[in-house]
Amino acid sequence: MSKHVCPSCGRDDFVHERDMKAHHTISHGEKLVDYTNPRECPTCGEVFANEGGMRAHHKIVHSESIAETRRLPQSLRERVIKRDEQKCQRCGDVVTPTDEDGPSFEVHHIIPFSAGGPDHVDNLIVLCRDCHTAAHSRVKQIVDERPDLLEDLQEFVLDNG
Repeated sequence: MSKHVCPSCGRDDFVHERDMKAHHTISHGEKLVDYTNPRECPTCGEVFANEGGMRAHHKIVHSESIAETRRLPQSLRERVIKRDEQKCQRCGDVVTPTDEDGPSFEVHHIIPFSAGGPDHVDNLIVLCRDCHTAAHSRVKQIVDERPDLLEDLQEFVLDNG
């Protein structure tokens, strides 16, 4: 079992490279993945003749899909918004689909996507902009203070058995 080390803080208890990269993005505010070359695998660095080959490699070898966008499908967003009755699930404020600044809310992953949280209605909630910002700040604080908790969630979510 190989360990992956964060290049910024030296934390070395990551079983998967993607977990270390997620930690680095959350804790240090800097992505280690460079998407400037769409033919280069963001995990292992192997370069392919075309982007399609790289995506296929990444899916097969690293068991991860590289999505064109991280935006949730509109139908899934609508189901979450309807279930949550167009209210922020943290403060209870009514949210609006559009105003002069765009939507006044975010559909938020309870278990972060970067920690293996699925794009599933049961892992998504509606949060107003302020609560969404606060939630991300709190998750970062939890990751800093309790990395073991995040690892437990990752193991649970990624467990195939």
